[in-house]
Amino acid sequence: MKNKTILIVDDSDIDRSLLSQILSNKWGVRIVEARSGKECLEIANTQAVDLILMDIMMPGGFGTQVLKEIRKKFNAIELPIIMVTARGDNEDIIDCLRDGANDYITKPINFDVAVSRITTHLTLSEVSRITSELNQLMALDDIVTTCNQEIIGMVSAALTYLNPQSSGDGESTEKLRTCLWKISDIVKKLKDVIQQRKSAFEKYSGKTQNLKIG
Repeated sequence: MKNKTILIVDDSDIDRSLLSQILSNKWGVRIVEARSGKECLEIANTQAVDLILMDIMMPGGFGTQVLKEIRKKFNAIELPIIMVTARGDNEDIIDCLRDGANDYITKPINFDVAVSRITTHLTLSEVSRITSELNQLMALDDIVTTCNQEIIGMVSAALTYLNPQSSGDGESTEKLRTCLWKISDIVKKLKDVIQQRKSAFEKYSGKTQNLKIG
């Protein structure tokens, strides 16, 4: 879980501090804290967060209300949310899961269980991101293949207009010029695509090297 950022949302200073110390000291996680749903929304909208641990019960409203607001902008894969509850009320838990929570843990917190669930959802989120990037790479490959085919077609046409029988033919010269300009445009497009592919691949490679979380 190293290099990951977890937002802890709880009105209890003691609970936040305990969670923060265990996750940051033992697991190397970067912790951001929020005392209320309002602070949680502000942080989620302005900072890069990998996962949220949020208490269901908070002053000024239920954590489920904050959950619904977050889900308007981030889906469950983009930003996993694990609800924390001191109540054993199954209805609360069902409501949270229905409203977009990925999982839940109960107080008093079993930290081995908590870390296991956090790790699971961070891994799923990371795998989803990598899969999306791989799909983008495949799309870029399709573009490269299409560009190559277009270049081959234009080169074949250009060679036709360069044959001795067409030499000096004004129409053939103009068609040759058109073919060369098209080839130039395709090459520029291809260079842009290759650069995108290179950047995407480097980003993908970096993520696969850090895929093992925990």
